[in-house]
Amino acid sequence: MGGRHVRLIPEPLLRRTDDGRMLQSVRLMVEGDSEIGDVDVRTSSGTALRTEKIPGPAGTTRLLLPAVTSPTHVTVGLAQLAADQQLTIELRPVREWSVHLVHHSHLDIGYTDPQGTVLGEHVSFLDSCLDLTRATRDWPEPAQFRWAVESLWSFEQWMKARPTERVDEFLERVRDGHIELTAMPYNLHTDTCSTDELHELLRLARHVRRRYGVHMPVAMQTDVPGAVAGLPDALAQLDVSYLSVAHNWAGRSVPHLNGGQNLPRLFRWRSPAGNSVLVWMTDSPHGLAYMEGPVLGFSTSYDMVDDLLPAYLTTLSTRPYPFPPGMFGWHGPEVTDREPYPWDVLHLRVQGHFSDNAPPRLIHSDIVRRWNETWVYPQLRLSTNADFFRDAEERVGSQIPTFTGDWGDWWVEGVGSGARPQAMTRRAQALVTDAQTVSGMSQMFAGQGMPDEHEHSRRVYSSISLFNEHTWGASDPWTDGDSGSHSGEQQWHWKYNRAITAHDDAEVFLDHAAARFGGHLCEAHDADATYHAVNTAGFTRSCTVSLFIRESKIPLHEPVTVRDSRTGAVLSCETIQQTNPNNRDAGRFLRVHVPAIPPVGSVKLSVHRSDSDRTAAEVDPDPTHAEDPLVLENEHLRVRVDLQHSRVASIVDKATGRDIVDQTAVVGMNGYVYDTYTTAGGYNHQSNKTSVSDELELLGSRTLARPSALLERTSTPVEERLTYEFAADGVRWARVTLVLPRDAARLEVENRLSKPTTMTKESAYFAFPFAVSQPTVRYEITGGVTGPGLPHVPGAPQHMRAVRDWVSFEDGDITVAWVTRDAPLVHPEVVALPYAPFPDSMSPRQPATVYSWVHNNIWDTNFPSQQGFETSFRYAIGVRRAGEKLSASALAMRTAIELTNPVIGVLATGRDGDPGVLDHTERSLLQLDDDRVRLVSVTTAEGAPVEVGADTSCLVKLQSYAEEPITVRLRPQLRLIGAATATYLGDRLEDLDVAGDGIDVPLAPQGTAAVLLDVG
Repeated sequence: MGGRHVRLIPEPLLRRTDDGRMLQSVRLMVEGDSEIGDVDVRTSSGTALRTEKIPGPAGTTRLLLPAVTSPTHVTVGLAQLAADQQLTIELRPVREWSVHLVHHSHLDIGYTDPQGTVLGEHVSFLDSCLDLTRATRDWPEPAQFRWAVESLWSFEQWMKARPTERVDEFLERVRDGHIELTAMPYNLHTDTCSTDELHELLRLARHVRRRYGVHMPVAMQTDVPGAVAGLPDALAQLDVSYLSVAHNWAGRSVPHLNGGQNLPRLFRWRSPAGNSVLVWMTDSPHGLAYMEGPVLGFSTSYDMVDDLLPAYLTTLSTRPYPFPPGMFGWHGPEVTDREPYPWDVLHLRVQGHFSDNAPPRLIHSDIVRRWNETWVYPQLRLSTNADFFRDAEERVGSQIPTFTGDWGDWWVEGVGSGARPQAMTRRAQALVTDAQTVSGMSQMFAGQGMPDEHEHSRRVYSSISLFNEHTWGASDPWTDGDSGSHSGEQQWHWKYNRAITAHDDAEVFLDHAAARFGGHLCEAHDADATYHAVNTAGFTRSCTVSLFIRESKIPLHEPVTVRDSRTGAVLSCETIQQTNPNNRDAGRFLRVHVPAIPPVGSVKLSVHRSDSDRTAAEVDPDPTHAEDPLVLENEHLRVRVDLQHSRVASIVDKATGRDIVDQTAVVGMNGYVYDTYTTAGGYNHQSNKTSVSDELELLGSRTLARPSALLERTSTPVEERLTYEFAADGVRWARVTLVLPRDAARLEVENRLSKPTTMTKESAYFAFPFAVSQPTVRYEITGGVTGPGLPHVPGAPQHMRAVRDWVSFEDGDITVAWVTRDAPLVHPEVVALPYAPFPDSMSPRQPATVYSWVHNNIWDTNFPSQQGFETSFRYAIGVRRAGEKLSASALAMRTAIELTNPVIGVLATGRDGDPGVLDHTERSLLQLDDDRVRLVSVTTAEGAPVEVGADTSCLVKLQSYAEEPITVRLRPQLRLIGAATATYLGDRLEDLDVAGDGIDVPLAPQGTAAVLLDVG
């Protein structure tokens, strides 16, 4: 107009006049700074509208016009600029927004400072929260200070360090709704949790609820873009019905290419087992997530909010996303096929600064008070998550959609950035359940388990979860400062220590549990040493157990014989010399093959000095290996190695006669793949700013293993074993050991790598291509299974995932189980280039192939930025025995347990006649009648008596892999006086009927269940 650029922008703002009329705002922006003069606004019929002109933000003007109830066109004239020109705009009814501002601090345990500093600051934050609630108690109610404690761990640390009266005051603020405690201890990569760990995470919330009478209906998970399918089940045990998440896509995630644009901000998320939570997802494809409030100025000034909030609400309600492409590392074109936000109730996170670990501040209360004095709508209020969810349910509850299934983590590739400590953590996850079960067996059989069992458990779970906590890096992980974001090396030491502590404490826990149980097992009078082969799994096993025979029991030079006390038969065994003998206990290991060890039970083994110089350990079985040193063979499998290509050439399943190796595979069985990338290290978030096309321009190199040398071919009474070594890029050396255990339908693979450190961006994989043409594929994840054809939350990644232990492939008469013990990351079918949008880096896709992604340093803020190690990655490949009728999930589960939870050799030290000492050759605690159900653990019930002879209770934890509801019959081999369903934390729920030989336990699809058994 008049040669100057003029913009008219309708705003979603309503103000009430003194006489009760409602006015809505149009923002007038004129190029230049001169006075605009009078404004003439008229309807389309020419009627002049009463217009109030007030100053707007950043030198603009607001026109306040009578609020319309239907779309209305008006003309606006600016005579001082152009007397003969008018602009026409459409006014629409203004949405009467209620905006709940949830003030919190995103807890990164590290990242911005060393972890100890971060903890100290978050404890201090809660003191400031009390100060701010006092300071605003007389303010208008919506502006009174409120705070959501995002991670309950910080409250736990605070309450331990503050006097009782201060804690009481804090809890009063919780009860009156000014401070909100949420149920999760911190933010996690839940895909890395075990199922039992996921439930254990709620133990702190349970403790706080019991001690202080505070209900926590809300859980928060911030930053991590995704959560595992078992999370709603874990939350349900504590009646947590709301989940507030803020997904930080950070340029490394493209959920909108996988249906994520169909996932609204407010929805119900239901697990396959049927438990659900109402979810608010603070979402944009640009990674703003929990920083939306600071972006809009809530941590800066009222003027900035006044400038930006109206535009944000307008675009949120009219466009797929409220921010344009290019913000915060967003890659790719604008999303156009997402529905705008439809409702007038909104959750908006605010923080003290645009930063992680930001403090509580008064500025938000100031802004809310001033805003509500100015505008009727939008109404702003400092709120809690629970207040928002209750308001949303009341307003739009019937319109909220539901989604079911897994909601995988787009950042879980970080598992590979700390490969060795992640493997140690996974080992601790298996050890802790073994230790619990051994202690539980001691309690059930002898009436006395470990008095400190639960203390051990909690200590181990705490370290495990603090490693799985999402802060897998520093802002600059390659730096070695002593404070701030440059303290990467110090932060890495702290994080690595969590894995070491978890592993070591779990081993100590198992040792103590075994010693306690062994103290109740009677030594055989005629033996030089007595052991029990203890099976912690819920099915009968025939397998090899390792026994350490101290020199103090039997001199090293004397041959030994091991007998099965059930039959007196001499058992096949192999002698293994002590490792590092100058510094470890003097003795030797006997690896003994024990048949038919009953479920959750034990078999007595007697060890004797042998009169013969030729022991069972030296007996050579049928020496078929002499015909071809590159072939391993047992009763069920025939395996051939190709040294030229450093791969397993074939695995013949004798039951079907089929070779289960895909001979057309892009990469051979157990073939090594090493990739480098052309991005540079040592730049904060560099990989987040980088995208790649189908041309794969960021793939710097790809190489395979060079030819191998055969190091060893051994046949023993318990196994066939072959070791070869190859050279390859990315390693000093790589050594592969293949093992066929006696009478086992599985091949065990140990890939041991000596890897140097490097800042070069790199990844390494092992390929496992199976000859299953049209497979049904299932991946075990935390709390259930997932796979093609099963529902998942829109936007969940499909190009990679973290599995718990196994993947199964089934097609007609063939079923193959693949198991990983140490490295959870997998690529299905093909290796995707690990940069958005993650294109395939090879062809064709092979539906029965899985690539184990053993390590990487892709993400620049993940530590260590250069990892070096000498460590092993262990796998197993299993098939059904001839005539065996196992389900695919049972085959996979049982194959996995042999690798992750081997049978334990427990030394018997009890003396005949002592109280609580047992003298049995074989015993089982319980049996299950459905092979799709896994026994997770048996633990002593909390509060169970520790004296021998008293009635006692144990908690049996179960996990179903069935995709439909089932009822499993639990057959305890003890006299039951009662039983009840329970939570995984041991809280008694409903009594169960004890009838006949057992009790029936209902399990939802892929569901968990726990049962309390009362034994007299």
